[in-house]
Amino acid sequence: MKLDKVIEAFFAAGQNAAVSGETAVLHEFRISAKRLRYAIEILDPGGGTEWLKRLRAVQRDLGDWHDAIVAEEFLARLPARSAEARRVATALRVEAATEIRKFQGTWRRHFGVRQEAAWIAWARTVD
Repeated sequence: MKLDKVIEAFFAAGQNAAVSGETAVLHEFRISAKRLRYAIEILDPGGGTEWLKRLRAVQRDLGDWHDAIVAEEFLARLPARSAEARRVATALRVEAATEIRKFQGTWRRHFGVRQEAAWIAWARTVD
């Protein structure tokens, strides 16, 4: 697959994730971001540093979100939940929601229509 097509898929999935907020959609986009980062690192080693910086920011936000929901789900499955475990689970849900908002802000700041066009133009010089 050509890099410009990977970027188009990334932006489509990202736009969907930024407005959806659904776990499955966010997780799918998180994987899409990872694929794009790997493709850039392979196809343009040492290049695309601004693109990589932005991808890492998205991956960090979504990685932190994913860690929080996985930990909260683990706590929810424990047979005996103490008051402290319930407080931690609540804090993890709040953290997950905060990370989604951070991702949405990062998306709005760095991944608009003009940025997509710039990414695609850059990718066509790399391919």
